[in-house]
Amino acid sequence: MDENMKIQPVEKCGAVGTCQSHPSGYEHACTSSYSSRKPTKERIATYALQQLEAARAKDVEAHEKNLPIMAANKAIAERVTALMNEIGMPIKWSERDRNSRSRYPKTISHSAGYITDLSRECRTDDGFASATSTYEELKRRYTEYAAEGKRDAEAAERARAIEQQAALDKRKADMELATLLLRYQLPIEATWGDVLDHLCGKHQRLNLAVAMQLTRGDWSEGPYRVKDALHSFTIETNEDKDIVADVAQHLVDFEDGRCFRDTTWSYDALFASVAATEPQLVADVQLAMQRREDC
Repeated sequence: MDENMKIQPVEKCGAVGTCQSHPSGYEHACTSSYSSRKPTKERIATYALQQLEAARAKDVEAHEKNLPIMAANKAIAERVTALMNEIGMPIKWSERDRNSRSRYPKTISHSAGYITDLSRECRTDDGFASATSTYEELKRRYTEYAAEGKRDAEAAERARAIEQQAALDKRKADMELATLLLRYQLPIEATWGDVLDHLCGKHQRLNLAVAMQLTRGDWSEGPYRVKDALHSFTIETNEDKDIVADVAQHLVDFEDGRCFRDTTWSYDALFASVAATEPQLVADVQLAMQRREDC
């Protein structure tokens, strides 16, 4: 045998085995001592993947160094095995179990000493295959956690956007309410419902139109709003007479609030008749109706 052929040590590949089995195990490492905020899943996943790839790089580097060493060790093992086979050295030996108290103790089989020596000292496997399997499984877990973190971040961003929009809408509504309170000299504590009642009192057609539209939206308790509005409606012109006659006919055997949308003098027609001379008042009534429903 060549004197230069000597068994060389093989570096074990297993750096990935030191990585956390789940990325959440890195939460503490990602927590800043300067902040009390809990790190996001995205940040944890990013850190976990960095650690995993760093460990993988170590295993790959070690494996590449081991390749010529393992090849040389394999050649040595093959030459030793061939020599032992040539001289007739058995690969196993047996002995009776000395610790057995049985009348017929069992036989224990052992590998030949040179085989156990080669297995222990002449390494031809650095565990890279097992490390690769561990790496692939951990990367799958880490990647899934990263995707979950991304979904959570997107959901949180959507929630923040909704919250910001809600705050903006409220601010806008408050400013609109303040404008109407000033325009119609209403008390500061007045609500949108108070504003709507006040504005409906300024024009009987608006009062009737609002009652009809509200009933169109909810007729579960019947057309009582429309009945009340008609009861206070004063006929001053022939057109007023037509309005009352048209709307009143739908109170007989009332079944569906949609009739106030589809009739000749519908709430849209009534709004339009007032808007011809008082557009601001109609716009304010319709705004108050909308805001009242939003509250």
